[in-house]
Amino acid sequence: MSAGSLAPTSGGASPGTHGDAVVRGLERALRIAVRSGVTVPPLRGKLLRPRVALAFVRPDLRDAPGDPFWLGCLAVQMAHEASLQHDDVLDHGTARGNASTVLVRRGAPAALLTGDLYLTGAYRIARLADSAPFLDDFMAGVETTVLGEQLQRELSAMADPARVYEEVVRAKSGALFGVAAALPGWTKVAAHGPRSGASPAALRELGIRLGAFYQRVDDLLDYCLGADTGKPKLQDFANRTWTSVLGDRGWEWFDQTPTSAGAAFFRSGLAERAAERLRREGDALTADLRQAGADASLVHLVTTWSERCQRAVSHGPGGTAPPTGTTPPTGAAPPASSSTTASRIAARARGLGPRSAWGRHFARNSRSFSFASILLPAAERRLVREIYVFCRFTDDLVDGRAGRNEARASAPHLHDILDAWRELCRAAYAGEVTGVPLADAVMGTMAKRRIPFALAAELIEGVRMDVEPRPYRSMDELREYTHRVASVVGAWLTQAFGVSEPWVIERAHALGHAMQLTNIIRDVGEDLALGRVYLPADRMAAHGLDRASLVRMRDHAAPDSAYVALLEELMAEADAAYETAREGMPHLPPSFRRPVAVAAEVYRGIQDRVRANGYDNLTRRAYTSRRTKVILAAHGLHRLRRQPRAHRDHDLEQLVPTLHRGSG
Repeated sequence: MSAGSLAPTSGGASPGTHGDAVVRGLERALRIAVRSGVTVPPLRGKLLRPRVALAFVRPDLRDAPGDPFWLGCLAVQMAHEASLQHDDVLDHGTARGNASTVLVRRGAPAALLTGDLYLTGAYRIARLADSAPFLDDFMAGVETTVLGEQLQRELSAMADPARVYEEVVRAKSGALFGVAAALPGWTKVAAHGPRSGASPAALRELGIRLGAFYQRVDDLLDYCLGADTGKPKLQDFANRTWTSVLGDRGWEWFDQTPTSAGAAFFRSGLAERAAERLRREGDALTADLRQAGADASLVHLVTTWSERCQRAVSHGPGGTAPPTGTTPPTGAAPPASSSTTASRIAARARGLGPRSAWGRHFARNSRSFSFASILLPAAERRLVREIYVFCRFTDDLVDGRAGRNEARASAPHLHDILDAWRELCRAAYAGEVTGVPLADAVMGTMAKRRIPFALAAELIEGVRMDVEPRPYRSMDELREYTHRVASVVGAWLTQAFGVSEPWVIERAHALGHAMQLTNIIRDVGEDLALGRVYLPADRMAAHGLDRASLVRMRDHAAPDSAYVALLEELMAEADAAYETAREGMPHLPPSFRRPVAVAAEVYRGIQDRVRANGYDNLTRRAYTSRRTKVILAAHGLHRLRRQPRAHRDHDLEQLVPTLHRGSG
């Protein structure tokens, strides 16, 4: 139960609701913070708490409420960011905003330390706001948030959790909203509406109510599979977290399966009753916000949240699925995606043939991976093969290779295709029979092995980044792409074999990043023909290169020395990631250790073929022959045998070959 995870698609501030002013003000505060030596998080998400604070500022001051105000907003935002990191560790959170959390990417210790660093920095920023009353209010709010988290943990031991639920959400979710709402009063920029006594205390109470309402909206949408909140569904159910949307249901609610719970939530009327309670609460809250002189944007935001709940509930358990009880038989049309788009996706998927034929698709499209997978036991080889086919099929939905003789669709249509595919997969993950064997098989296995759906969703979002060509200004920006299309698949495979050790997962991420960089280096010419350039712009500029340089060299088939230096720099980046991944290999069981070593060495060998081709990856495609693969495999196994097994505090489990979006 984390209010910070809710990201309503229509609930953010529009351009007309001072959204730009919030970003500009926070950026100003960030510069002050950095000069003071404070480590600050990136500005991301909805920035709801600063927006709430600005909504209570006098209209004539909303463009320039002053540095103390913005420093206070930054302190609240940083405390919120800290709480998200800690929440993810406590609740095993894997995704926010359809992106992997620090917990998934770097492990629990890193998430906890990141949260601690943000929180200590938040206190320093709050002091810079130069308002003793605000500092007192801020410290009390942070303490209340922590106590709320502690109280939520104690709910599991209470026979009647409903009795204290309101106290939990007011503390855990409402406290920081309350601090934000009261901030204008402490910095002398507060608006005053018709209600008498719009003091900081009165504003704080409104903020607490707003935060509690926000949390209850999140609680409801967690049970609505069709509502995209940027995080895995039924997370509260998976964590056995009681929320008020369950009404009079007690702990026996959690004795059923997730699929049964999702269906029962709607069939029993719980969803409708929760939505109606939120509608009434939202109406009362918007009336009080107007009376207190809040900006119309905040009133609209609350109304939007309430309306979103009504829509989600009216659409049923699958979002756009038919009512519970009409589950189609195997082979029927997809329940959550009966549109023409989804039907076309289903037809494409059926073009892969029966499940028994997917191995041929794997061998044809991924020579490097299929070569390494020979060393896997049969059952594990099938698992790797099916995940690869899923990833390749998802990629082909955008690149236009899935349908024979099909032209590439328009960008809006490609977005619709990916949306429909995501919802099909989400339905299959929830246990519905979609009639699409690829989704049913791969998502069914994913759910059975308790692998978060967020990993598949993030892969789809990574593929979405290819819909419209975009520049990558730096390696950090490119890493977001490689993480989504490759590293998350490494995490997926690692967890598929029962591994949750963060140290191992980090090395699976590294292997995915390395392989995707190798892909990018190999395919510069092919990508350029599609209007895509993945080479980081800052690295190109450092060598005096740009897109026009690539086109010129391609047309004359003559890579120059600057381009060679750039490629060597990127290969060194990939090599470093390969070496990081190699650290984990000696810790694997022999049946997995050898395929990983072979896959990494064979794929790394593609870079040597780029060199052998005179660095011409603009008109030629580098590939390794079967004879070369055998030599590279022997070299990889030899290196593996010579690598000592390091001593660690925890037993490390399996690391399996990491797949990526491109073919080998």
